[in-house]
Amino acid sequence: MNEAQTRDHFIEMNAREYGPLFNYINWIDEDSARQATQKRARLLEVPGIEVSCLGTKIHYSLLSPGCRQCAGMAWSCLFISGRCNGRCFYCPTPQNVDDPPMSGSVPFHRAQDYADYVRFFGFRGASVSGGEPFLDFEKSLDYVRALRRTCGPELHIWLYTNGILVTQDKLRRLAEAGLNEIRFDIGATSYDLKFARQAAGIVSTVTVEIPAVPEEIEHLRALLPELSAAGVSHLNLHQLRLTPHNARHLLEHDYTYVHGPKVTVLESELCALELVAHAAMHSLPLAINYCSFVYKHRFQAAASRERFGAHVLDGGEALTGSGHIRSQAAGGQEPDAPALGLEPAASSSDRETRPVYWAAFVRPHMRPKFPHRTIPISADFEVIVERHPAQAFRNLDNMSAPMPDPAMAGLYPPSLDESCEWITPGLGVYF
Repeated sequence: MNEAQTRDHFIEMNAREYGPLFNYINWIDEDSARQATQKRARLLEVPGIEVSCLGTKIHYSLLSPGCRQCAGMAWSCLFISGRCNGRCFYCPTPQNVDDPPMSGSVPFHRAQDYADYVRFFGFRGASVSGGEPFLDFEKSLDYVRALRRTCGPELHIWLYTNGILVTQDKLRRLAEAGLNEIRFDIGATSYDLKFARQAAGIVSTVTVEIPAVPEEIEHLRALLPELSAAGVSHLNLHQLRLTPHNARHLLEHDYTYVHGPKVTVLESELCALELVAHAAMHSLPLAINYCSFVYKHRFQAAASRERFGAHVLDGGEALTGSGHIRSQAAGGQEPDAPALGLEPAASSSDRETRPVYWAAFVRPHMRPKFPHRTIPISADFEVIVERHPAQAFRNLDNMSAPMPDPAMAGLYPPSLDESCEWITPGLGVYF
């Protein structure tokens, strides 16, 4: 599949997801894409800007301790529930479901089960998110306690909140339970910093984590020194993403939308990069990280595949740079996977010349459709790791990862390539 076909694939995929609404979305045009790409390149040339994770993460100064665990592909996230008391217009999903604590597709009804899971799979960082964890404060506290008790002082634990229900007493209890970092979505409280001020001096690391809302750029620029004064050491900026849930709110704004594996807001990425560049140009004491959608889509998924795939490897198989399982199918023979009873997804002609790839996923229950192994986490708790056939859109045969463009100071050119051998580098393509 060439680049034009890949673009068509994403456009068709988005058209299916949004249905009749698709034609009312303000999609980027070719001229706007060219101008935006040039503007992004200029922002990335600002001295002091740092690049990591193959050019998908753009930041000024150090990443927060939690972000370093995520970038190191060693992070687990627990969603304590699906309920939230905020009303953020940009929220991508409904927040009105009283789900049990979940990580991926696995429910963890007991705090100890989740702590054992984190220890078993060797995570070095774990976060408690939601929903809103303070709506279930005692439960959130139990999970933090279990993580610290089970995983010891080396595990970095953080919690994400809108701050509405935060009190100093609750912050102290979380810190005493072992919380290392707290992150506030101040966009949910009209950018009020009082909750961050309360946390400063109680929780070791105070971070603000918000979407980059384009119309708030001047407000955010002026707020940067105040964040430092309030005791905030890190600002994480995310790219706004259009979903069927938030479309009725986002489409009321004058945004431009970009195709890809998910639909993102052009102006949000440029807003985030402008704030990173501003901090670098003025040598601000506040560290700022743009956590791009492509970083999350590529690195977090690869981390999951790699961590769980290691538990379902058979003889002669290996994990690739993107966390996929690679089996060789030489001489027309199917790769052996007797322990899993695997039926490879390649055609007979492909088996003669191409490796065969699978992706691993953790599940709460066995499904006969997919080869799997049962992983005993503790004496009375287990999970299932499944293998699914995988195939990239492009560059399936390319076993070498792209190299950075020497003219771009270590940055990679934007790319749509997806491979089962390596993680796609660079920021997203505007189309």
